[in-house]
Amino acid sequence: MLSKEHLLSIPELNGGKIERMTDVGFENYLSKINAFIDSFPGQADKLRDAADDGNYPALSKILSLDVCDTLDKLYADGLAQECRKYINKLAGATTSTLDQDEVEAFVEQIIQSVSALSIDIQMSGHRRGPARRAPAPSAAPVQAKERSGSAPTIFTAGGSKGASILAVDNAVMFLNTMKKLLKDYPYEVHCVTSGDEALHYLQQGNRPDMFLLDVEMPGMDGYELARRIKQSGQRSPIVFITANSAREYVDRAVAVGAVGLLMKPLRINQLLAKLQEFI
Repeated sequence: MLSKEHLLSIPELNGGKIERMTDVGFENYLSKINAFIDSFPGQADKLRDAADDGNYPALSKILSLDVCDTLDKLYADGLAQECRKYINKLAGATTSTLDQDEVEAFVEQIIQSVSALSIDIQMSGHRRGPARRAPAPSAAPVQAKERSGSAPTIFTAGGSKGASILAVDNAVMFLNTMKKLLKDYPYEVHCVTSGDEALHYLQQGNRPDMFLLDVEMPGMDGYELARRIKQSGQRSPIVFITANSAREYVDRAVAVGAVGLLMKPLRINQLLAKLQEFI
């Protein structure tokens, strides 16, 4: 159940406006929140399609009417301002006057940022106990493309052993990207590329301080792996990594015991915030 207290813990939302709401105003606000959570995955698809087609006027319209107006209603002022930076530029642009790669990169950045907001709001509704307000992430996302190869072995960042993390993702390059993101921080990270490898690692007596699990993997997906991790007696927090912010993804993650979700591509500040929160 979403409450004012838990929504105030989300740095992208304007807490002052939320705090001043009456009970009736807050109920109306919650209806806008729920409409946003349900509609944004579809809006993200529309944004990608318009960007892929080079239809910049349509893209500008979607950003303005579907995204920025929604962010205004949610009091996500910073994200709305970021979104509006490109609207006028896109409105009169053509494929010959604007770099296509730049447009696609911007669209993915907006989708990632707004999807992360959707996930944070949904997770706040499942949170128990007092919520705390965290600093807003600002680092740029780091893209990682999938490739074949063997998984990285244990590495220790920062020169000394710290809290241990088991990261599971079938995309080796994504795991290597995580390694680079954390190389200057004191975490011992073990990376494997399948649920079976993860369970084998645990059967050897290892007890990580946190699990970072990809949702969509061939064979055993992240949800099934999380269930088996819990069944094995492990009690360390589980955080899922996903590219989908749809409500059913979040609900399924919570149902198998996840304490958080991170959006792909990872941002270092978001990753560190989750590590610091739960380890």
